[in-house]
Amino acid sequence: MAETLIAAIGASLLLYLLFGGADFGAGILELVVGPRAQPYVDRALSPVWETNHVWLILAVVLTFVGFPAAYVAVSTYLHVPLSLALLGIVARGVAFTFRHYDPAPPSTRRWYTRVFKASSVLTPFFLGVVFAGIAEGRMHERLEEGFLSVFVSPWLSPLAAAVGLFTCALCVFLAASLLAAERGPRAGGQLPYLRVARGAHLAAISLGGLVFAVAWHSHVAFAHRFLDSPVALGCMGIATALIPVVAWSFGRGAVLWLRLAVAAQVATIVAGFGVAQLPVLVAFQAGESITYVDAAAPATTLRLLLMALGTGAVLIGPGVVYLMRVYKSEG
Repeated sequence: MAETLIAAIGASLLLYLLFGGADFGAGILELVVGPRAQPYVDRALSPVWETNHVWLILAVVLTFVGFPAAYVAVSTYLHVPLSLALLGIVARGVAFTFRHYDPAPPSTRRWYTRVFKASSVLTPFFLGVVFAGIAEGRMHERLEEGFLSVFVSPWLSPLAAAVGLFTCALCVFLAASLLAAERGPRAGGQLPYLRVARGAHLAAISLGGLVFAVAWHSHVAFAHRFLDSPVALGCMGIATALIPVVAWSFGRGAVLWLRLAVAAQVATIVAGFGVAQLPVLVAFQAGESITYVDAAAPATTLRLLLMALGTGAVLIGPGVVYLMRVYKSEG
């Protein structure tokens, strides 16, 4: 039951990265491309973009109920970057709504757009920082050492910065790919945002290499577990093999292949991270850690949680699919 819940949490995070990450990337894309991208961003995000936070909420609730010890550790020792990510989510939602419906002069609406763009960077960056803090093993429970040592130093590191930037680059690549697929091919077969997508793809690949280089240099156990895992290495190999497929899809205007290749690439990245991280959920200093076996709730709680998860999937899943079909259909 614990393994099933871990898989469900991983699937929730994957869906949030695919859909919510693309939304954050759209805000960054608007920051890079300029005002001409705004109408397409608005059309892609409205009115279903808030639905994407369902997947993050699901992952949080499953962790809170199913693995409470891990939830307490992360929400306590990494509460600063978590709060900054949450601040970005709230500010972004408010700014996106107000720039459409507030009967304010254009000068005020421009401020809403600036907040929307800035918060689109803030949230994915600090979500990446949180995942780096979970895996790096710099957290400790010596509260007497002061606020900075306990609650800031564990995530203020080169690895956390590299993972945060990698997450932002991945979100921009997702946004450019999915927005291009939604707009359709131009004359000549190519999809729009080709240059931005290539740049974001190259940045994500380079920053992914930087993440492993920094982790190896910092002697992070996660890097050694990754290189010792055939499954994690296989995931990295699949993600690498999909690079030319993505490039071909952009050049030929193959919308379906592009969506499938991008989704598969992101899925293998998440799967590789998860396989290399497990059984550890949260790493502490001196090699101490919380595994999913240690953190798992009692069997009765896990059983009821899985029953609730299955019921929710039956009730909510079709509704989300229908919502997307209604608002994304051309008719």
